[in-house]
Amino acid sequence: MPLRLGGPAFRTAPALRLTARVTARFSIGVSTVLVATALTSGPALADNEPAPLNGGEASRAQPVRIDVPIPTLPAPGREGMNGVMEIRVGRSAPFLAVVDTGSVGLRVFPGAWGSRPAGVTIGTDRVSTTSGGSPMRGFLGKASMTIGGVTTTRPIGFQYVDSSAAVVRGWATKRVYGIIGIGTGRYRLTNPLSALPGEVGTRWSLHLGGNPVTRQSGMGHLILGAASPEDAVASFQLPPLGPDGYGALLWDDHAAPGCWTFGATRTQCVDTWFDSGGHPMRAKGSAFSRVPTTPSKEVRFGTRVALADAGSAFDSWEFRAGRTASVNAVRLAPAGRAAVNTGNAPYFRYVVTYDVTQGLLSLSNPRR
Repeated sequence: MPLRLGGPAFRTAPALRLTARVTARFSIGVSTVLVATALTSGPALADNEPAPLNGGEASRAQPVRIDVPIPTLPAPGREGMNGVMEIRVGRSAPFLAVVDTGSVGLRVFPGAWGSRPAGVTIGTDRVSTTSGGSPMRGFLGKASMTIGGVTTTRPIGFQYVDSSAAVVRGWATKRVYGIIGIGTGRYRLTNPLSALPGEVGTRWSLHLGGNPVTRQSGMGHLILGAASPEDAVASFQLPPLGPDGYGALLWDDHAAPGCWTFGATRTQCVDTWFDSGGHPMRAKGSAFSRVPTTPSKEVRFGTRVALADAGSAFDSWEFRAGRTASVNAVRLAPAGRAAVNTGNAPYFRYVVTYDVTQGLLSLSNPRR
């Protein structure tokens, strides 16, 4: 069955061809072959050998920008939509993985490949991660990775999932066999983008396409080597976490300083987490105890929700709370320390740019 983007559904097929566009006027075409999987184990692995930042490569006089296509498709169930991208692990055929700024590192699901590809090592060291609150258990592996035709400067750690968590089964029905976490925080796994060469691995932007209201699929874009926007509607300075074991700078992207207003309640400036893998917005904390909610703890429909960056006199993002995930659904737990997880609605509305040389996260309007 052919793949159609822009129709009422994202129709998966055994083979999918996506092409990354490079500003040097050549393109790299890759195709995805989706097959069954088998797992063999090797020795335990570590991911902390010293290496220079981004392979120690000097920036080119002419910056390279790579446009990686990000098809969007309805998530399993009825909660929202997600962007997916092609990735190669070692010498595997490319397979699709969900793009998730809310986590760090690649999780590979059963079905990504038939037999273990050349260049991939899977050890006996077990690792557990979560997605949407569901635990996923597996083994620590190590391999180079290729995104948009560009390969990491070194092998990096990933998780080979061997559990049958609901999230794994759900995505497998859509021929999606992994989650690629491109968050900037510290974790046992590594953000693959941070190991790409030169400026390609220090700045990137993400914008999702499609229409979550109608669950209509579309095409988004991950721009590697993206320039910091000069016309940003908001910019957030992330708290520094120091370098990782390879010298790449890490930033606490769960603590962007966002100032939130819900209805007529007082504005609260709290840690904010931009999460392209999530669907409804989730706010928590006793600071939001006066926000009007439904009996099911959703922010009352029609309530004005607004975000501004710290120190700004203007709201950068405003909408009315509703029931549509990836658009305006907001859930509230009015207890504990205040924080907001945006879900992925901002990625459909804005281009979200990450600059890990400065620790800046910016929102800008997509160019029409």
